[in-house]
Amino acid sequence: MKRLLLGLGVAIAMTFAGNAWAQVPPDVPPGHWAYDAIEELVAEGIIKGYPDGTFKGRAPLTRYEFAIAIRDALAAIQQRIDEVRAQIPRDQRPVEPPRQQGEIFTREEKEKLGRIPADTAERLQRLEEAINRINRLATEFQDELASLGVDVEAAKRDLANLRRRVEAIEEELKRIRISGDVTFVARGTHSIDDRTAIDLNGFPTGLSGWLNNASVLHELGLSISGRLSDTASAEVLLTVGNWLPYLGSASQFVARNANPNTDIVLWKAAVSTPLNLFGTEAGLTIGRFENRIHPLTLWRPDVDVYTSIDRYDNGYYSMDGGKLTIGFGSVELGLYAAKNNTVSANTVGNYMGVSGVGVWPRLGPLTPNPAGTIVRGVGHPSTQITNATYTYDQSAGVTLAVNLGENITLSGEYIVLGGPQINIPLVGGGNLTFNRADVFAGHLSAKLFDRLNLSVDYAQSDLLRGDTRVVKKENWALLAGISYAFSDDLSLKVGYREVRPVFHAPGYWGRIGYWHNPTDIKGVDAALAWRLGSIDVDLRGGFYKGTDRPNSYVGKDDEITHIVAGLGWNAAENLKLSVSYEGVLWNLKTSTAPAQKPTENYITLGVDYKLNDNAALKLLYQVVDFNSKGLGNAWFGPGIVSPDNKARAGVGVAQVSVKF
Repeated sequence: MKRLLLGLGVAIAMTFAGNAWAQVPPDVPPGHWAYDAIEELVAEGIIKGYPDGTFKGRAPLTRYEFAIAIRDALAAIQQRIDEVRAQIPRDQRPVEPPRQQGEIFTREEKEKLGRIPADTAERLQRLEEAINRINRLATEFQDELASLGVDVEAAKRDLANLRRRVEAIEEELKRIRISGDVTFVARGTHSIDDRTAIDLNGFPTGLSGWLNNASVLHELGLSISGRLSDTASAEVLLTVGNWLPYLGSASQFVARNANPNTDIVLWKAAVSTPLNLFGTEAGLTIGRFENRIHPLTLWRPDVDVYTSIDRYDNGYYSMDGGKLTIGFGSVELGLYAAKNNTVSANTVGNYMGVSGVGVWPRLGPLTPNPAGTIVRGVGHPSTQITNATYTYDQSAGVTLAVNLGENITLSGEYIVLGGPQINIPLVGGGNLTFNRADVFAGHLSAKLFDRLNLSVDYAQSDLLRGDTRVVKKENWALLAGISYAFSDDLSLKVGYREVRPVFHAPGYWGRIGYWHNPTDIKGVDAALAWRLGSIDVDLRGGFYKGTDRPNSYVGKDDEITHIVAGLGWNAAENLKLSVSYEGVLWNLKTSTAPAQKPTENYITLGVDYKLNDNAALKLLYQVVDFNSKGLGNAWFGPGIVSPDNKARAGVGVAQVSVKF
């Protein structure tokens, strides 16, 4: 906690110093609910981007920038409503029959509602949801909108009238909206030079050709949503397919089925309603809902790097319970409690449970070899773990976000996870036994200048057996970064990360090659994003050493260099071609004697083709090339055939996704 308070104190001091240098508009913190609202409007195409024409994701934005986006959204909503109105057939008679007082549609209009385009009900539902979001945004940012010359009250009256007509049309058509998606994936691997390798998911490839190492995956996602009343709404999402059985777990370290069968999973079934608590507005969700908090604390891992389904890649876990969000001015409080292992059960276990990371170095004393040299192990860090997935039955948490001043946000969370007793063998004998994890974290986000942003994230995980803490040291992670946007097309980010050897949380903080959620490292990160016309340039680097703490796997003089370089060419409006290189260069000065320098190399070619507005095709081929540089097959892990310290293979993926 002292480290957290000190780190946040330094960051706050830097921020106040920045305010003394330049006066900037107040910012909106990345954790603010407005980000989700704007992201949804962008996803619906109502907002084409932020004021500079780009979508910055979770980068801090000023309230003024949000106000401009809301102003543009008001105009876009009006245009879309007019477009829908124009599709409602009208009589060709020169004079329309008069409307009765309070009547929205004439009898003739009502008779013709059944002949409007089939997707109008769905479009109107989306517009109504957008109107609700914009109305809330307009209330939050009314001062900034007023400075832009926007008559907020008039806009609200217009929105109310538009919403009344939308609701009336929707009532005439259908109260329930049905949508969904279908995804098909063909994935295969092949050996190169009669060798195998480890793919980026951390799994060995097969020793033969495509047909003997192929998986055909499919999934249907069927969403049903509707209004239960004027305020309450419900959403049900059912998935049918073999995608989840193939993924196996929310961890990377559960064996996958070679030919999984189709499974049916109720992914979401929740009711949401606003409440008035203590004189302020609150939102309540009950049922089977999606939940995430922060990558360091509660964030579903991306367990398949090569393919994508949004509901599994966006960090949300599915769980049974409830969550409540309450706003008190500049303070937002969130509470949740849920069962995590009831979503689905399969032959591979509760793969949708909130699972511990699984990336643990060998706990306990390091083992001396006969020559007296300390041996940390010659295997890849992903193989030097206790092979288990730490599944928790239930979890509960509290989150708090506070706007400190005009451009500083502090947030934090505390999560308790409980489950059956877990026993981990320790090197040197004995077991580590626990049945509970307490994870707490603090985050700071600040805008120092107009284009300069600062972020600091700290998390700690304590393991307990009952109420006794059995792990309370070397179990924290610190991420700090500063980013600067030179222009709308060029940005640079530099950061520092340190993840101690036994940090343990159901989150996802990245990977180094096929080492997912790396622990026991510290060092510098850097990233450069540059758009040159139709070319996108992505350059990233990580330069790490071991923490050299008790239970450490990576020695203090061991060096890990992680490089990513990618080029994307927008060849046409619906076609993007890409090529990328990812390399992991190891310099093991402490862990091996003499020093060794194994390497991992991944070269990827990709094609993304938009078939139409609702269908997309993704093609990918990757060459994996490893060299253990004298460490032998032990470096790669089990399942690798390599007569000369080299491992090579190819990975091919074809994915077709259709939305309806």
